[in-house]
Amino acid sequence: MIQLGDGTTPTEVFVAPCALTSKGINFSAESNDFNVPDCDDEDAAVWTERVVSALSAGVSGSGTLATESLDLWEEWFLSGAAKNIRVKIDKPVAQGGRHYAMSAILTAFNITANIGELAQIEVEIASNGEVVSVPAAA
Repeated sequence: MIQLGDGTTPTEVFVAPCALTSKGINFSAESNDFNVPDCDDEDAAVWTERVVSALSAGVSGSGTLATESLDLWEEWFLSGAAKNIRVKIDKPVAQGGRHYAMSAILTAFNITANIGELAQIEVEIASNGEVVSVPAAA
């Protein structure tokens, strides 16, 4: 479940926009590569070592366009602002339940439709800073 924060303080309220039937979160790491020579045998092939230099997350969702959620997506996209979000795995903690909390920006907001079919929406969201894993309540 993708939940968007409303920005209120001190207690922010999170809501899940309607009709996203496909949702995902992808974690990625950027790395720097270093070729490390064998000091005992300078003619030997070098081994590549890697160091993680940056972490990020991408969130995606798609489904039938729910008109009651259209303003929410459009306003966020047009603002260009970061928003607090949660990506929730809605299970008990014993079954891996948790949510990933992050500040994020809406990087893609697509609406498509075919004649005779319901309109579809696709969104892409990129983390903006640290992503925190919060276990579900017991």
